[in-house]
Amino acid sequence: MFNLHEQLIKLQENEVEIHTDFSFDGIDSSISKRTINSLTDKLVVSGDCINDDSVFDTLMCFARDLASVDPKLVARGLDMLVTGFENEIRQAASAMATAGSDPTQHAEALDRYAFLFQWIVERGESTASQSHTAVAASQAKGRKRRTNTATSGASSGTSIAEVATGWKAKILDLYIVLQQLLQMPLGRIWNSVPERDTFIGVFTRLAHKAMEAPAYAKDADFQTALFNSLCLWMQNYNGLYGLATMITQNLQHYEHLSESMAALVQLAYDRYNGTQLADEVLRDIASKAFNSVHDKAGPKNTARFLVKFSQLAPKALLRQMGLLIKHLDSEAHILRSAMVDVIGHLTLYLASQEEQTEIIKNQIGEYFDIIEQRFQDAHYLVRAKVLQVCQFVCSGPAKFPKRRPRLIALISGRLEDKASNVRKHAIRALTLLLETHPFSLDGAELGIEQLEASLEKINNELAQMTSAVPAKPAEVEEDKEGDDGEADATMANGEAEGDGPQDFANAGLSPEMAAKAMHLQFQQRYYRDALHFVYQLQEAQPLLLQLLGSTNKGEVMESMDFFVTAVRFRIDGAQEGIRRMSHLIWTPNTSSNASSAADGSAEEARGVRAKLLDSYMQLYLTPSERLSAAENTSRITRNLISLTFGATLAELTSLEELIRTLMEEGLISADVIAKLRSVYGYTKQRLPPAQRRGAIIILGMLAQANRSIVTDDIDLYLRIGLGKYGHDDLTVAKYTCMILQCLGSSKSKRPGAVAASLDSEENKRLPMDNPIFDGLQRILEEPRRDPEWFPAAEQALNTIYALGEKPDALGARIIRAQAGLVQGLLTLSKADTSRQVDEFSMDVDCEDEVSTPDADAEPPARKLIDPWDLTRMLFIVGHIAIKEIVLLESIEAELKRRKSDDEPRRKKRNSPMAKSTKRGKGKGRGKTAATDMQVDEDEDEDDELNQIAGTTEDEVGDIISAIRERELLYGTKSLLALFGPLLVHVCKNLGKFNDRLLTVHATAALSKFMCISSTFCEENLPLLLLLLQRAKSPVIRANISIALGDITVCFNNLIGENVQYLYGPLHDTDTKVKKTTLMVLTHLILNGMVKVKGQLGEMAKCLEDKDARVADMARLFFSELSTKDNAVYNNLPDIISSLSMGVGAVNEESFGRIMKFLFDFIKEKDRQTDNVVDKLCQRFRNTTDPRQCRDIAYCMALLPYKSERSLRRLLDGLPGYQDKLSEDAVYKYFVEIVSKARSQSAQKQDTKALVDEYEAKLKEARAKAIGEDNVELETVSSQSATQAAEPSDDEMEDEDL
Repeated sequence: MFNLHEQLIKLQENEVEIHTDFSFDGIDSSISKRTINSLTDKLVVSGDCINDDSVFDTLMCFARDLASVDPKLVARGLDMLVTGFENEIRQAASAMATAGSDPTQHAEALDRYAFLFQWIVERGESTASQSHTAVAASQAKGRKRRTNTATSGASSGTSIAEVATGWKAKILDLYIVLQQLLQMPLGRIWNSVPERDTFIGVFTRLAHKAMEAPAYAKDADFQTALFNSLCLWMQNYNGLYGLATMITQNLQHYEHLSESMAALVQLAYDRYNGTQLADEVLRDIASKAFNSVHDKAGPKNTARFLVKFSQLAPKALLRQMGLLIKHLDSEAHILRSAMVDVIGHLTLYLASQEEQTEIIKNQIGEYFDIIEQRFQDAHYLVRAKVLQVCQFVCSGPAKFPKRRPRLIALISGRLEDKASNVRKHAIRALTLLLETHPFSLDGAELGIEQLEASLEKINNELAQMTSAVPAKPAEVEEDKEGDDGEADATMANGEAEGDGPQDFANAGLSPEMAAKAMHLQFQQRYYRDALHFVYQLQEAQPLLLQLLGSTNKGEVMESMDFFVTAVRFRIDGAQEGIRRMSHLIWTPNTSSNASSAADGSAEEARGVRAKLLDSYMQLYLTPSERLSAAENTSRITRNLISLTFGATLAELTSLEELIRTLMEEGLISADVIAKLRSVYGYTKQRLPPAQRRGAIIILGMLAQANRSIVTDDIDLYLRIGLGKYGHDDLTVAKYTCMILQCLGSSKSKRPGAVAASLDSEENKRLPMDNPIFDGLQRILEEPRRDPEWFPAAEQALNTIYALGEKPDALGARIIRAQAGLVQGLLTLSKADTSRQVDEFSMDVDCEDEVSTPDADAEPPARKLIDPWDLTRMLFIVGHIAIKEIVLLESIEAELKRRKSDDEPRRKKRNSPMAKSTKRGKGKGRGKTAATDMQVDEDEDEDDELNQIAGTTEDEVGDIISAIRERELLYGTKSLLALFGPLLVHVCKNLGKFNDRLLTVHATAALSKFMCISSTFCEENLPLLLLLLQRAKSPVIRANISIALGDITVCFNNLIGENVQYLYGPLHDTDTKVKKTTLMVLTHLILNGMVKVKGQLGEMAKCLEDKDARVADMARLFFSELSTKDNAVYNNLPDIISSLSMGVGAVNEESFGRIMKFLFDFIKEKDRQTDNVVDKLCQRFRNTTDPRQCRDIAYCMALLPYKSERSLRRLLDGLPGYQDKLSEDAVYKYFVEIVSKARSQSAQKQDTKALVDEYEAKLKEARAKAIGEDNVELETVSSQSATQAAEPSDDEMEDEDL
């Protein structure tokens, strides 16, 4: 008689008896195949053949020798057993259905099948795991770097389902068959309950074993069959507690089963009356504490289970929420996060119920209260999860309008969270709340003007009705929802106490009028709530504008989504965000890092730049399906033109790059370009100036990518921009000049072969008799007094020098013509400049004081010269001077290019072989004469070029430099030489020339002249520096600051001695001057044009500037500087000295914030940290000032002390600062150092001993310094401990439940 229980024990102890000598090990595969085929034939005919001892012994041999069996035969053997098992079950069912039959006779056969399944499955899984281990070990041999990986993979093992083809399908068939068996009354087959449970236990253990292998768990069909079998066991054979235990064990040990167990409990609850199972599992979870720091798998698996179960069976979870709610206070943040997620799903479930009882409403209110409380959770992942919950809760069918104002206020507050992940989800939540807003009237648009007009109209109608209703005492209504946010919303919209709802039904009005009045009241509340919603979003927009400049890609892209959505809903102020977005076109298009990919954001992987292009396409370039092709073309054209309205220079520059990119990618059609030309050239009626300006601006941007936009219709630009309309609107003339410059641009922005083909044409300059230059000259001679003339004239000159063959000749004519308008100017300037003027007694911007001229001097200039004409002339002279430098540089580059191209040919021509060949050709036939003549001409041209520019590139550069240095400003035939003394005279006597525009352009022109010649620059540099200090106009000071940067690039040796003047404007009272100076210095320092010699402290002070733009720019400067050869580390001592000592020292609070920012750049480098500790310890020896001691100690407390070397140097330096420990603030900082070092060295015994030694000596030194015998270290506050446990922003990684 076969006893299953005894045989299972023998199997466990490896003492199974087999009464046959047959073995599958070592025999031929054909014999094994015949044996299995023979067994299959028997079992297929009758399942009870397994009771035959010879058959059973052979099957046990198959199980024992499974490792030696061909893998193809393993699945066939298992298929054989499953088929026999199915036949036996069918026979047992038939016996139970037949009267007089004895079903118990099938018990032994079923037990034998169960025993074989147990043995074969266990042996198969064991064999597969061992095989995988051996293969991994052999592959890892000799590769030490991969040893750990191979070992860890082998330890987890693999399943036979991944090795033996068809194995998993047969196990699936087994559990499908088992479902049939478990639905039968097994008590009629087994006489005793223990025997029955032993049989069932075999399959439950196999089920548990199968679930441990991910190969089975990933198969949905297998999982369904397995779970149905387990649920049948629970339902029919008292498997409740066994199944509950299995589920809790799986949750504790196997991460991949967390969500599967939730599906199992949901299946039991929905289809097998498994309410008790769900309650049992949830109560077990509720009873656990999860307080162990080392237990990370338990909370994580439990959290995933709860979240999944709340999605699958929220009703079942609701029953135990009273017990589970305690996990909101769990120390495991992932469990708190899961509970927030669970509450969100339960809220959605409750809101979806058809019958909204008072109990359900109260329950929803309580859940919202919990969600609002969790906004203040200590861990950033929980706060991020709260925001995710707000997203999917508010995107459901229920809008929760009374809860939304409070949620929006809380979400807006998270925009300033310290964790970037939280900020990103906060932006996404605001976007989703905007997309799902409940204010769908008026086309769902939320323009304030429209909403206010509607509200005012309703208020007027209600006021008329209210006048007919007798006033009643105001009654205080109880807030049924208990929603403080709703009350705040009402008060925010200006609803006064006496402006509450009126009871029109009892006011003597007709039913129709009363109904209309009630309807108007509802509309009134609707528009008030809508306005409050818009006001809340507007309050958040400044923060969202800042986040557009974030270094975190996720925040930037979410902010872009918000502004795109806000523009679609007509939110006031959203257009500013779209303008700011255009600057993101300069963002490098790099792939997303691993941390961003953790959040599953495929958009982030595409890049900010691609997202920006998509956003602009969506807003401005996507055709509408409701419009025709012509209407869509007009609409897109209007959209593009509107982008230029009110745009700043920076915004236009970014927009140009964006439009150029869209054009290069073929996203702007030819129809739109034609429509833009039509708008630009429209002359039939008066066209608003902004329309024509916008059209030419966009055309100029498109021309950067496609030059044919200019060349195809150049007469249009001459007729409009350089004709009557350009003279009437100088802004149109300016942008027309800019688009014409595309004709001669030598640097194409178009990549690839197309650029090469364009460049070959663009280098050809136009003859000076071209009509373009006549139009440009007319603009420069335009007599109208319009400030817009200066930018138009600048672009006109740029166009002349970009296109003309001889631009200097036309420039000379323009200067002479302008000088002719200034009567007697040259004579007066020579007479005045012949006298020596004391530079240090001159008047600078003294509008009230006028210097008295000498008796023999000419009459004052202001009586002879029109300031406007003089200003125009100085502007033209100054800009032509700069363009002459550019022209010389282009000539130099062209000469060098020609020499480089001709060098190989010259060498070949001068070789002996070439000379002999040439002599031979001279004696040849006459038909080569033309060729010889051409060669001679080429030689003559080369010789002429060599005579002019020399034979080497250095000689070319020397000649061009000599022309700049000696000819342009000091040559006898140079026209510019006449104006140098005039500019110096005007700038030395700014007080006499009492005209703001003149003084600004005179100093700018002088600065441009100083960039030409080092001699002229050296002579007038003191004057420029004096103007920088004394000029009252911030425009002049800012211009001079820029000029000093240009002079530094041109003549670095001159500025080297006066470098301190470059940093002086950083302390200017005008914000624009400070910002300009900071930009100039950033450019010079980061590009290596100025060597920093202790002046970085002045830059560091800008980190605390009152203007946020200056402070942000300073942060960006130091962030970039930190990437260049340890620049911050090398200059740190000088920065500390500048901020802590002397007249320019900052207060201690500012010093602390600045140092905390700067020390972040050296914390990650241990060697730098060690050296900084040394240097700071030495500083203690050289100072007795208490303020400096506090500052040095604070800086030392900022260091991380991760290495033993840092602690050793801190200990060795103790004699240098032990006398300073009497200062309480200094001692407090060293106490913080001890706490930080102890937390860093918690796992290292040697370092821990060093910290203890330092702590003891610090106590002793403190006692000696203050004259006490016993001094205890101050206890580290609980807040510091919490901050140590909380991950820093740099360590934050997105974690998915």
